[in-house]
Amino acid sequence: MNVLATSKKPTVPPRVAPLLETVSTSARSAVLVAGGYFESTAGIGEFSLTSFALALETGAAARHLHRGNKVVYDVIVNDLGVSCSDEVCTLPAAGPAPTDLTPLTAAAAGAGASFTVTRERTLRNRSARAMKRRLREPAEHPLFSRDGDEILFRSRQYEKVLAGVVKGDHVVPRCPLIVAEYFARYFDRLRAAFPDCAHRHVVDISSLADRDKVTKGAEIYLRTQAGPDEEIVLVFADAACADPIALPYTAHDF
Repeated sequence: MNVLATSKKPTVPPRVAPLLETVSTSARSAVLVAGGYFESTAGIGEFSLTSFALALETGAAARHLHRGNKVVYDVIVNDLGVSCSDEVCTLPAAGPAPTDLTPLTAAAAGAGASFTVTRERTLRNRSARAMKRRLREPAEHPLFSRDGDEILFRSRQYEKVLAGVVKGDHVVPRCPLIVAEYFARYFDRLRAAFPDCAHRHVVDISSLADRDKVTKGAEIYLRTQAGPDEEIVLVFADAACADPIALPYTAHDF
């Protein structure tokens, strides 16, 4: 009697299964998981620790889905100030003090992982330079427009998305544009490090309070810069990260 071998789909922990639902089990993927977010003025708190633990669990599960998957981790630090809403980022009077990353490095070491740190001040400067170039070539970037001093993005989800403001010779990016810049930086990193992976995913774990600005930033990136094999999985959670909500988006969703 012939016995036909059947392949079973890899199983992942229930908490992270929705975060990886769209990751292929038959082709290699490059996955960047962003968790551990904190504000430099407040330091590492509960959400930073729990979201980083969720990120590590997600990355481990992604490796289990396909033996060829590549996984990297990043932690975003808000060193722009205590307030970074949809419209305004408040800058501190002095530069940010160094933050003790020991709780995160210890967690990463325990999971046999490492991580990079991305600072929002750097992203703000990069996005300001990029937007100045776009404003010089409006015909090449039709999704952005000026209304007086405001720079608006033509969103398909929101009535108005303020991407930045013009002050003299300077562009001051607002939060959605800064978020779009970190997605651009993440996908640049995945393309450069893992060019032979068929798909690229960024799993971004954020607080529920940041849902609007992160979603706006994802739309800006996906409609202006994304490649056909790139996906952003927006994950929103409370401080405990017990029941995260996962929303996957590609350029085809807009």
